[in-house]
Amino acid sequence: MIMYITMLVVGLVYLVLMIITRLHGPSWQATVLKSFTSFFFLTTLGVAALTEGRHFQFALFVGGGLLLGLMGDIWLELKGLYPEDSEAWTMMGFLMFLVGHFFYLAAAASVAGFRTEAFVAGIISALTALAFIYLGEKPMHFQYGKFKAISSVYGALLFFMAAYTVACAILLQNLGLLVMGIGGVLFLLSSLVLSIIYFREEKKEESALLVINYVLYYVGQYLIASSVLWIACEF
Repeated sequence: MIMYITMLVVGLVYLVLMIITRLHGPSWQATVLKSFTSFFFLTTLGVAALTEGRHFQFALFVGGGLLLGLMGDIWLELKGLYPEDSEAWTMMGFLMFLVGHFFYLAAAASVAGFRTEAFVAGIISALTALAFIYLGEKPMHFQYGKFKAISSVYGALLFFMAAYTVACAILLQNLGLLVMGIGGVLFLLSSLVLSIIYFREEKKEESALLVINYVLYYVGQYLIASSVLWIACEF
């Protein structure tokens, strides 16, 4: 447990340093710090898995999702360093996060199996996301452009994963799945903030939105990484 707490503290320190650096604009220093911050949610998972000592398959799937998240973090940061290729880096980042959520769903299913009630909750949430994207674009002054298709799939998957995992946690009264589900909700909220930064008509990277996005995202990812620690516990 001491090593687990140490990883969390180190990750928090890197997060603070990265945010301070990133607020001065995109830079290689911020990119490196962001990479280290993301790397430490992988080490947090490793320590948590060794501490819990069971549910190897769950930890393996979560690790796959976190690794893809780390790659997505790097691609999105390169968007600011190479503005001439920003669309390509953004697309790659979204794809990494999208595929990563399939790993998170596989992790939840490895513990909960198929749960009809949870699946229905996920579908309803996914449809809500699609309605938000397609019906809310003009009223909210968003312009998805060529990213509308992937934003739709990605948004639907984010909503589905968060709802499905929380529903499974409630059905099984499983603390680890609940922690993972809360992490998924925070990840979802961070993506909503990111969509404001990327897709609103008047594109302007506001410091407050940037900080909120990073805090929600990293707390969410660290919770997902930590979920293996409690996957054998009930609430």
